[in-house]
Amino acid sequence: MVNLLKTMTEENLKSFISCPYKFYYETVEKKRRPLDWRQMVQHVVNQVVYSYFKQPAEQRHPMAVLKLVEQYWTKVPLGLFESRTHYYMVVAKITDYLMQYLNREVNTQPPLFLFEKFKTQIEELNIELSLTFDVGEWSSSSFIVKKYLVEASAEMLHLYQLLIVVFSDQVFKKIPEKIEVVTLLDGKKHVFYPSEEKVSEGLYYLQVIKQMMEESTGFQKWSNEEECRSCPFQTACERVEEKFVEKSYFS
Repeated sequence: MVNLLKTMTEENLKSFISCPYKFYYETVEKKRRPLDWRQMVQHVVNQVVYSYFKQPAEQRHPMAVLKLVEQYWTKVPLGLFESRTHYYMVVAKITDYLMQYLNREVNTQPPLFLFEKFKTQIEELNIELSLTFDVGEWSSSSFIVKKYLVEASAEMLHLYQLLIVVFSDQVFKKIPEKIEVVTLLDGKKHVFYPSEEKVSEGLYYLQVIKQMMEESTGFQKWSNEEECRSCPFQTACERVEEKFVEKSYFS
């Protein structure tokens, strides 16, 4: 049975790609996601990045990043982590790489987009697409999009690239000159220079994902053991394929 999906968000796309079972629990059964250290740390990262770029240029320096991390990290419970050692390793890496990468930002003007959420109707997909632009620097010729993430798999990086290109083409009638994604647990910067061909590739990619979300066949098991170990729904998930076959997903 097909139930048409009317809206796709960045969050449910991420959830579905990482594990369709996680998407099922969050979107279909409306289960509340248990607190997860990655989610909490990403929230801290977003707050630090937002506050940093909101400061005057002369106040943007490594010590400002350190103070912002100290300010927002107090809300992250130690008990969410695997151990006390894990807790301190994560905060050390996040702090170190945020200081390194944010200190390299030399533009004296604040970004045009700073964690701004946009929505648009994608006619080719018959769906409303929602996306947050974390950091967007605009020029007369093009623009640059930046994201600061705790971590991201190759699949997630591919998703971000295509999602940003399709959305930018639809809303701004131009694609980014460059997309930068910094993953803070490993300190890597992933840089993409998208071409116009990525627009059609992205539309096709999103169409396939939409169909998989709408069809029960989209919930066939393809679990990643590493993803399962860190999933906040692991105590509830039975990982039984038949459980999803005859559900009405978007009624």
